Amino acid sequence: RVVLEGDPHAIIEAMLIAAYAVGADEGYIYIRGEYQLAIQRIETAIKQAEEYGLLGENIFDSKLNFKIHVHTGAGAYICGEETALIESLEGFKGQPRLKPPFPAVKGLFAAPTVVNNVETLAAVPAIVEKGAAWYAAIGTPKSAGTKLFCVSGPVKRPGVYELPLGTPLRDLLEKQCGGLRD
Repeated sequence: RVVLEGDPHAIIEAMLIAAYAVGADEGYIYIRGEYQLAIQRIETAIKQAEEYGLLGENIFDSKLNFKIHVHTGAGAYICGEETALIESLEGFKGQPRLKPPFPAVKGLFAAPTVVNNVETLAAVPAIVEKGAAWYAAIGTPKSAGTKLFCVSGPVKRPGVYELPLGTPLRDLLEKQCGGLRD
């Protein structure tokens, strides 16, 4: 939600890169219905991208065609599982499917499907620009990259913090959030 509200164009850019990489011509963004600001911002960003020629048919006179659909859902926790999300997108109750077949073989509308979360996709443009070695140097050797941490409660500076994976919880609470309130 925070990424969609704060930088919706990064998600569009990442989806375009992914679409080019796998040969997709359609993408879906599934958003909980109560996240109205995120829905509004991504829909506005999609319209802007279409007007600029970044979405649609023959993008910048290439053979790439790509359309993004926004789907609002009830936000059931189980829809975090990829096949439950696909079920919900298809209009069914969000329940996991038996695997195999895996979504990459038979997913949304029985077509090969790649499922990623917004936070993962948001890293794609920077990785393409700066390279895999740059990204691998962030975080830990087994868990590269950053993670968004939402902190609330009795801390001096509640908020959303993006930190390298492997950052100790103490550092997040004391250094980023300023420690506990008196």
